[in-house]
Parts: sequence; structure tokens; C-alpha cells
Amino acid sequence: MENMPHNIDRMVLSNDQQYLYDICLPISRGECYSDLTLRKPGPVVHSRWLTIAGRILRLYVVTEKPSDNLIVLATYTMKDVKPEGSQYVVVDGGHLLHKIVWRQQATFGAIADRYVQYFNNKYCQDIAVIFDGFPDDDKKSTKNCERLRRAAHFSPDVMFHKETVLQYTKEKFIANECNKKRFIELLKKALQKANICVQQAVEDADLTIVNTAISVAPQYDYGRVVGEDIDLLVLLTALASTHSNGFFQKCGRGKTPDSYYSTTSFNHKFSNELLFIYAISGCDITSALFGQGKNKFISLFLKHEELLNRAATFLNPQATTEQVTEAGGNVLVALYGRDPATQNLDELRYHSFVKAAAKTKFNLARLPPTTDDAQLHAMRSYYQVQTWLGNEKDPLKWGWMHTPSGLFPKKSEKDPAPESLFQCISCTCKKGCTNACGRRKAGLHCSLLCKHCIE
Repeated sequence: MENMPHNIDRMVLSNDQQYLYDICLPISRGECYSDLTLRKPGPVVHSRWLTIAGRILRLYVVTEKPSDNLIVLATYTMKDVKPEGSQYVVVDGGHLLHKIVWRQQATFGAIADRYVQYFNNKYCQDIAVIFDGFPDDDKKSTKNCERLRRAAHFSPDVMFHKETVLQYTKEKFIANECNKKRFIELLKKALQKANICVQQAVEDADLTIVNTAISVAPQYDYGRVVGEDIDLLVLLTALASTHSNGFFQKCGRGKTPDSYYSTTSFNHKFSNELLFIYAISGCDITSALFGQGKNKFISLFLKHEELLNRAATFLNPQATTEQVTEAGGNVLVALYGRDPATQNLDELRYHSFVKAAAKTKFNLARLPPTTDDAQLHAMRSYYQVQTWLGNEKDPLKWGWMHTPSGLFPKKSEKDPAPESLFQCISCTCKKGCTNACGRRKAGLHCSLLCKHCIE
């Protein structure tokens, strides 16, 4: 905005462009028109609106002492630069649970009433709230291991009704799946009594939320999805048409304002392959690769468009495990900077290790995965992409296994390195091993070289 041209004939600009030009001028010139806050933007139909608004808001957030002029602009932008017209709003129930502060010593009935009051004050359009579901047999769910990880600190089961007084913090209380399920049932009744549409998905609500917004959007000027989970934007971008009138409102925390994204905010040509990129780079169901963020995957596909054919394999509901593992392996080889036509992951892993051995310090987690690990990762990524596309697959055939605690990711049947190499590695524990032991963290038993561990 510093280089914004000042001498422009406004008459040659469209109404949209004139408005954006006018709200940028005060920042670039240090001026503020007295009637600026009285002006109204036209319908938000392009991602450029959201981009300009985002710049203004980001500037406001990162500025330690914003000027009065910037405060006026930011306040105005938060109020007015957002989708207008008739809207159908779909709210993520998981986000909603965390939105309201639970006052200590309040009854559960009073807490539910606060949610109803929040909706009455916040929304006046047609609205639906969609919560996660809780399958009767959650041990068949691929989200089971993630739920167990998140429930490390939770309260015991609490039998309560509307008049019961809250005795725990909200975070500990709803970390217990049974408590969360009971509270959602109580909250659903309170919302329905206030004529607010409530739905509950079979399990994870993200896909139901996005599909609901897409299906009803043609009947309104806009369909708006409200939540914090970026999964919602990914699904909306990938599943909605490029001409969709759907928007995602990512709710900010604290002083961070809400952000608005259209289905064209991700303006790359491979938006159809976005589900694959999101799954293989790590999501709720699949693991992330150490040091390989989502931006690196995006850059990879921008640089190597030929990889789009590999990504397309994951969108094919008829793809075989051989096709999926081969395509996934090729993408990962390219991710680590090599040519899939001349090198496989095991060769790449070996050469990377030899190169790293010459360094004084190196994190082994940065090595490429083994071929066996990569195949399982590709299979789980394919399963998740097909789930998002609405195609039911058997998780046991796609990288998952049954355990007494439910479905867990299948582990590689091959060691990550030769046994002789493992025996050359020792821990540095001084008084016996604890959970902080480096070998234990890596899933290894102590060797003869561990001075204080082996008698």
C-alpha cells in the first residue's frame, strides 16, 4: 500500500475498485475522510475484497501504537467489509462450545442459556449449528486415537442436569467424551427451544458443515461457514464450485479480528488437488512429516506441475493400493528434492544420512521416511481424501489396524535402520532411564553401550 498510485481517475474504476481505493488512501496518505464510515461497500464477490481488508486488519494487529486514523479504518473494516445480503450461516458446533465462557458455580442450564443469548445477539439470518457425532462403537473410528491423545487431562464422568452446578473448568469437563456428549444433548434442546436449527453429524462434523453450506447457498446471496478449523476452508475450497457464493468466517481470538475467505481465496490452478495436499501434509487423521510444512507442499506443486497427475490418483475412488503407494512415494521423493524417476525413498534416505553424518549436529527426524512408512502414510492419506469426497472405504485396507483401544495407524513392519546400527546408539541417562530417555522416545530398548541402564 506504500506504493499505491495517488493520481488515479476514479471515474475509470468500477464501484468495487473505487471503494477499495478510497479505504486504502487514508493509510497511504495519512488522511481520513469524515464521511468514510458512512459509505457502504457493494456485495463482496471477489477475494480481492478480503485481501485488502485482511491487509488493513493485519496492519492494525501488528502495530504497537496504531494511529487514530488506522483505528477508524480497522473498526470500519471489521464491521462492514464482510459478505452482505441474505445469508445462511452454518456454525461449527465444536467451535461454538469453546466460544462461550463458563462461569464457575453456574448451573448447566444457565450455561446453555448463555449460548442461546449469544446466538440471539450475534445472528439474525437463517442459521444452523452442526455438532460432531459420537458413534456407538467409537473403536471403529479413525479419530479414536486422536481423541485419546486429546483427552490426556480430563474430569471424571459427571452425571448432571439443568440445575447441577459446574465444578470443573470447561476445558477439563468437555475433554471427557461422555461429559461432552451429555452437554451437547442439553445444549441442543436449549437451542431447538429457541427455534435454532441444530444438526449432529454421524461422527466428524466438518464434511456435514461444508456440504450443508454448499447445498443451501444457491437459495441465498451467500452461504457462510463459521468456525476456527482451517479444515473447513480446505473442504469448502475443494468441494464447492469456483463460482460458489460460499464464504468461510475464521473467528479470531482475543484482539485478532475475524477473517473472511471465499472459495477463490486459494487462487492456484490445483485447487482440485487441495484435499490430497492437505491430507498428505498432515491433518487430524494423518501424521505430518517433520520439517515439511504445507507451504512447502504448495511450492512443490507450483514448481512441478507434472506431480498433479500423481495427486489425481488420490482423487480416484477406484485406485489400487499399488497405484496409491507409487504415486505417494513419487511425491515424497520430489518433496525431499530428488527426481522420482531416478531415485526411491530408501536410496534417498541413505544418501541423506551419509551426508548428515559429516555434520556435527543433525536431527534424524529430518531424514525422509522409509519406503514402508511412506506407503502406509500414502494409504491413510488416500483413505482420508476419499472420506472427504464421500466415498466409503475400509480403513483396515488403507493403513489402519484393530487394537484393544480401537483403530490405530498401522506401524511399519520393517526397522528404520539395521539392528547393528541400533546397537551403536546409547542414551545419556545418568541414573537409569525415564520417559525423557532419547532411546525410549524413539521406541528402542537400551543397549550395552548405555552405561547406567544395563547391569
